[in-house]
Amino acid sequence: MAILQVPCFRYLGKDCTAPLTVEQGAGNEMLVRCPVRQRLYRLTPEERVRQALLWFLTEGGNRAAVLAEYLRLGVEESSLDVAGFFAGDAIDQRFCPNVTVVILETKRQERDLTDDVEQLKIYMLRQRCRAGLLFNGRQAVWLSLGGAFVQPVWTTECLTDLCEVEERVERVSVEANTHFVECRRTFTAAAGGDFDSLLCLAALFAGDSSLTFMLSIRARGSLGSVQGFGLRALDPNLITYRTRGVVSRHRQQLTRQDFHALVAVRPL
Repeated sequence: MAILQVPCFRYLGKDCTAPLTVEQGAGNEMLVRCPVRQRLYRLTPEERVRQALLWFLTEGGNRAAVLAEYLRLGVEESSLDVAGFFAGDAIDQRFCPNVTVVILETKRQERDLTDDVEQLKIYMLRQRCRAGLLFNGRQAVWLSLGGAFVQPVWTTECLTDLCEVEERVERVSVEANTHFVECRRTFTAAAGGDFDSLLCLAALFAGDSSLTFMLSIRARGSLGSVQGFGLRALDPNLITYRTRGVVSRHRQQLTRQDFHALVAVRPL
């Protein structure tokens, strides 16, 4: 086992080097231990960059401890290189969506990041995420998504120092915490039977097919429960959804009149 010094970028105006723990694998192959997944990866040119960025976010930067209060870093979750998920206090044990705060896509140093902006946009729209970073160890591009997800407005910024990355990641993390205060109120209202609040939560979280919406509904004069996912609002009085465990080409429908309460929103 050894420590490999890998150029990381510039930080606070000075060259920054990430100390990566490496060891030799079979056939003289070099392996690096990921601090997030606690497993070994082949030390490819792209992996060098990813692990250098992870080192900076978890311990190398001055704000690493603060970021850890707001973000849970994930590696290779949802087909993403690195992503920061909301890690604040749970809103309610019945309401536990996995919210992507920032997506961090890493590439080998030789790759021109302009070729990957469109790919990052696809990931951000899919994850309903408004902030993203492309990073190759010598270039850093920050992407912001404004407006509605169906009509996104994109802002692209080229960054020159990791302190700018740190500042932006912290900012969107704090904003996510503020956003969740509002989500708490919305969930409480939907749990009390407010259909407009259910519409709001569906717009925010139903794009994640791994989330299950447990719904209490009125059917044939009595109350029943369903486990729905992929909720879509067709109009202000109608939501369609798919049901866990039911294979069908047709989506189920829930009207404003038949909605009783939102019981929970939980990942699989």
